[in-house]
Amino acid sequence: MSDVVVVDASLALKWVLDEPDSNTAVMLLNSWTNEGIDVIAPALFTYEVTNTLYRQVLKGKLTYDEAKQGFIDLFSSGISLQFTLYKDISKNAMEFAHHFNLPATYDAHYLALAQHKNCDYWTADTRLWNAVKGKLTWVYWFNDYHPQLVGTDPGLQ
Repeated sequence: MSDVVVVDASLALKWVLDEPDSNTAVMLLNSWTNEGIDVIAPALFTYEVTNTLYRQVLKGKLTYDEAKQGFIDLFSSGISLQFTLYKDISKNAMEFAHHFNLPATYDAHYLALAQHKNCDYWTADTRLWNAVKGKLTWVYWFNDYHPQLVGTDPGLQ
């Protein structure tokens, strides 16, 4: 297993927003933290999470102060943004978007970063997951995470 993992905004936002499946996302983060795995994302992650939190304010689902606190909490989680080699990552993102017929290259930047780092990529983006599942063995759907229970037989889960 690699000592680094790529996550996208759709997954990371579940760490700070109260959604029905947020518990699974938080368990994943805790697992990575306990195992010393670095959680990374491409630079565009910042724009995506900021926009999503602000849109929650506009929809009346969060107050402005709650959105600001969510932003602070999210970046206190230890996620590291990757700005290096962005030209190469963006070129590969365009290739992924074209290959998987994605509507934009934003989500493909996460794929390109994970490929560049030779690590796993975990997502909560349904459209992206449906496009790549079974085709990229290093991409994982977050709700497929099942933590090992201490003292139990893994085959029972």
